[in-house]
Amino acid sequence: MHPEEKKVDTMNVKDGNRTVLITGGCGGIGLELGKLFAREGCRMVLVGMPGEDMGHAKNILQAITPFTNILLLEKDLSLPGAASEVYDFTCEHDLQIDVLVNCAGFGTYGHVNEIDIERELNMLQLHVSTLYHLTRLYLQEMVSRDRGQIINMASISAFQPNPRFATYGASKSFVLNFSRALNYELREQGSKVRVLTVCPTAVKDTGFQKAAKMEGTKAFCSWMTTTPDIVARETYRAMKQEKDVVIPGKGFGLGQALVSRLPARWQMKISRSQLREMS
Repeated sequence: MHPEEKKVDTMNVKDGNRTVLITGGCGGIGLELGKLFAREGCRMVLVGMPGEDMGHAKNILQAITPFTNILLLEKDLSLPGAASEVYDFTCEHDLQIDVLVNCAGFGTYGHVNEIDIERELNMLQLHVSTLYHLTRLYLQEMVSRDRGQIINMASISAFQPNPRFATYGASKSFVLNFSRALNYELREQGSKVRVLTVCPTAVKDTGFQKAAKMEGTKAFCSWMTTTPDIVARETYRAMKQEKDVVIPGKGFGLGQALVSRLPARWQMKISRSQLREMS
């Protein structure tokens, strides 16, 4: 079904009546955000990888608000065409998505020429193509209703080149710049739809570190690390305040503003020091 074909409800939607779609919603930051939306009583669609314990995530959210309506969709979003399949799923269930959270992601670490090329291509598909496609599919409806919010998960690595984290950082640079430009366009057009870009530092207590083979790096042991619940809370607050970008963590936004004034070569040295393996 094409976005323009779906019926549009132009009535105001109270927070508790909103429907939220969260990719990567079965763990980490996505699940923590789900908890906050559950407290509002929002309906939710959680999209997770095949093999994930999606029922466990649903039970956690329904323990917060027992009558919250939660739909689960197993989908590998790193595959071409996955975004259309997610959109078709919500159309089949006659769901109007009021908040889209593009949170699914994973990382690769090492020298570019040594990393498995297929894994990096899958990561680019997920972070760039699928995120873009999901945003476009639901954006049209939101603009037609003149209501809606999109949260795109980027990274602190989006602000500079990152040796040994090169492809991941570059993919998140796309997320940051695309999302900020889109949010500017919407404001320029007088639309009430908003796009928030989230740029966390290294997040502990998720599967990201192990999947990216970064267990021995300094990034997840430094003072700059954060946790999924902190990222979720500050993301949720920034969404309510209709901010453009949020860097979760006390003082991290100011720190990034100072680092951004340095030459790119120095920025890369700082990034490399954070990504260095511990002896």
